[in-house]
Amino acid sequence: MTLITLRQAAVRFNLSYGALQKIAATGLLPAAGQHGGKLVIPTDVAQRIEARSAVPLHRLLPTTTGSATMAVLRVDVAKRVPDEDRPFIGFRADLAPADLLEALRGWWVGRPEKVAQAGILPVTLGGFVVAVLTGLSSWDTKLTDTGVIRHRFDASLAGYISDLDMPINMVTIGTADDLRIAEFLLGKRLESTAGGPIAYVTVAAHQLASEIRGH
Repeated sequence: MTLITLRQAAVRFNLSYGALQKIAATGLLPAAGQHGGKLVIPTDVAQRIEARSAVPLHRLLPTTTGSATMAVLRVDVAKRVPDEDRPFIGFRADLAPADLLEALRGWWVGRPEKVAQAGILPVTLGGFVVAVLTGLSSWDTKLTDTGVIRHRFDASLAGYISDLDMPINMVTIGTADDLRIAEFLLGKRLESTAGGPIAYVTVAAHQLASEIRGH
């Protein structure tokens, strides 16, 4: 078995070394290990991740007018927070599903109706979809002590992965549509840019095709 360092893999994946370190820190690279004082992964694992396709947004966001927009939640490695509503914020592959849902569904800054409009919230780390929330139809709102308005969404955890190399949905119970959406998204690349955790991706109308639920 040949090995590649994490820094070499970051160049191959077109990622920052810091982003790949975060991916490893979440437990999403269980094949990673130490060799010669450096973090390494098998070359075949690197090759499979390198070949991972991007989310085909034209299939995910059908519309008949102008364009379609979907929010994306960009998270960091999960950490404990002094919050009565949730023990963690962020993503880690070994979190219990209930804790992971609470760590992902809020509290976020942004326009809640815009976040919820697609009914789907892909969660990315290092540019890869690691979890998917669905059913975003309503939300709670609170004003923090610092004067910031934050929102927590009523959502379901439709899926998450525990291994970026073999991205199998760890959620097995849910609606057929939710599981299909999660399978469609998990482990794929989804690039977005924003100053905070909530970003948006948009597809122009002329790019759009049939709905995902028909595939």
